[in-house]
Amino acid sequence: MVGRLRLTLGLVFTALVVGPVTLIAQNQGRFNVLIPYFEPLGGADDDFGKDASEELRDLINTLATHQPVEEDDIKDEAKRFDLKIEDLNCIRTRQLSAQMNSEVALCASYTENPDKSWTVNAEFWAVDGESFVVSEITVGEKEEERAANHIFTEFDLYIQQIRAAAICGDYYASQQWDNALRNCDQALELNPNAIQTRFLRGNILNKQERFPEALEELERVLGINGFHEEALQLAAYIATSEGQQDKGREYYGRYLELNPGNAAIRMRIAYEQAQAGDPVGAMDFIQIGLDVDAENIDLWEQFGGFAFKAAGDAQQMAALSANDDAGITPEVQEYYRRAINAYEKVFDGKGAETPVGHLRSILAAYIQLEELDAAINFGGQALQTHGEEDVLWSFYGDALQRVGRLDEAIAALDRVRELNPSHPSASLRQGNWLIEAGRIEDAVMVLKDAVASNPAQTEQAARMVFNDAYQKGYQQKEYAYAIAVMTMAKELPGLGEGMVSQLNFWHGFSIYQSAVVEQEPQTIGSAQSTLPKFRAAMELLGQSGDYPSTVSVNLTQVLENLTTYVEIQEAIIKRGE
Repeated sequence: MVGRLRLTLGLVFTALVVGPVTLIAQNQGRFNVLIPYFEPLGGADDDFGKDASEELRDLINTLATHQPVEEDDIKDEAKRFDLKIEDLNCIRTRQLSAQMNSEVALCASYTENPDKSWTVNAEFWAVDGESFVVSEITVGEKEEERAANHIFTEFDLYIQQIRAAAICGDYYASQQWDNALRNCDQALELNPNAIQTRFLRGNILNKQERFPEALEELERVLGINGFHEEALQLAAYIATSEGQQDKGREYYGRYLELNPGNAAIRMRIAYEQAQAGDPVGAMDFIQIGLDVDAENIDLWEQFGGFAFKAAGDAQQMAALSANDDAGITPEVQEYYRRAINAYEKVFDGKGAETPVGHLRSILAAYIQLEELDAAINFGGQALQTHGEEDVLWSFYGDALQRVGRLDEAIAALDRVRELNPSHPSASLRQGNWLIEAGRIEDAVMVLKDAVASNPAQTEQAARMVFNDAYQKGYQQKEYAYAIAVMTMAKELPGLGEGMVSQLNFWHGFSIYQSAVVEQEPQTIGSAQSTLPKFRAAMELLGQSGDYPSTVSVNLTQVLENLTTYVEIQEAIIKRGE
């Protein structure tokens, strides 16, 4: 967003530099100043205005940098538009100036006072629409020359103001903020209403991260021109960034009044507002556009993105303020549903051209909302046009597994593995789902394939199998199950020393615990059955390395106990013989 904003503002500052600044920047030729007759107001005699304008043209002609447009040329150009030079009020003068490629135009008017004196008001206008107001002066009956001299003297201030503004623009372009600010201040001392210079000053303060001052300066710009587009845009961004959401929306709203039907501008503003931290406000802006043009797919696409961002933000806030069991709040649910609705409209409109990320987001949202049937139905539709996207098969498989359609879920992840053999989790998830379903043999088969193709997953796969053996077997005193599954886990290729030690310990300890129970009759049959088990337990525990110390087991004591059990079984067998 910052890049886009800089681009927009860059065009403005280019206009500033090539507007009035060019009056002192160019080296070739002299700049044309259009000076029509001063306009008489209230029935004042027109001779004074004609004579004063002639005096001023003579004075301007003494400058090395500027020259007046000749009176005859003004008359000829006015005639082309069916006007006389006497018809040139301020608006027509400015319009004519543009037609004549005149860089500066003078608007001057005067009234006649009862004592035969004249009160003169004048204002210079540059090609970019910026003006410089000349201070009012009252002169005597025959003092046309004095009035012209007064305007000419202040024209020099105007040139100084333009020069300072130009230097300010140069320093701004080279990112020398302090120097730029100093020269802008000098220009504004000479012309407080120089709107582009004031806007430039506001942006310099923004670059210096003096945001409250920047916003205050932009307010001054808007006080002069309430619909200065760039000032509204920058003020909206700063206000939103500073947490003044309502104020930011107000600025953006005023900006959008200038281009109410322009979807591109609406989307740009909404994007900037969302990037500044207000996705909900951005949604509101897009919704206004959708109310006018409900079939605009671009608007729906952006609306969906903002709604997903709003859902994520709201979910994060809810997680910080509530316990983990709070679930998804109604606010988050509402944002997700609005996001789903928007992106589904995009899918309806774009079909196979829909970005896969949008479809993935819809599936993820349905799963978050636990609307699994809807997720499965939509996943089926999406895969008809995006069947080569492994990420969609992955989410589709998740939804199928959650509703108990395990074989279909496994098949979906088989498709993921086919499309993306190096997928980081597909095989492990298959194994985990099979373990959860009690299909441990199938799980181990899948996990063997997984670690064969990706040895880095060996430890994780072994831990999944071990956890099942420990939780469902050892902890439940289902030692036969624990022993069988521990044995399967050790069949996984490439196990590390630490994992082998852990598996050996719990494998051996499970055999030990099982044999202790089995030997209790102390008959020759029980002894013959348990003696090899006690010996196997001793061997496995002896291969458990340092692992027993990590679970606070005194291995020496356990081995002594096993030795005793072995001796007892041997004695029982010997006695029986």
